Amino acid sequence: MRVTRLKKFRKLRHRKYRKVLMFTVVFPFLCILIGYIITSVIILPAMSK
Repeated sequence: MRVTRLKKFRKLRHRKYRKVLMFTVVFPFLCILIGYIITSVIILPAMSK
């Protein structure tokens, strides 16, 4: 089945927006969350001993 140029480039644009959203919102949030978990589980108990 042929894909029109409009549909093809629209799909590429949507993928681009999804990547931008992922790198600007999701990854920083995950990094902060993982850092918080590591700090609260490993570092703080070691400091309190």
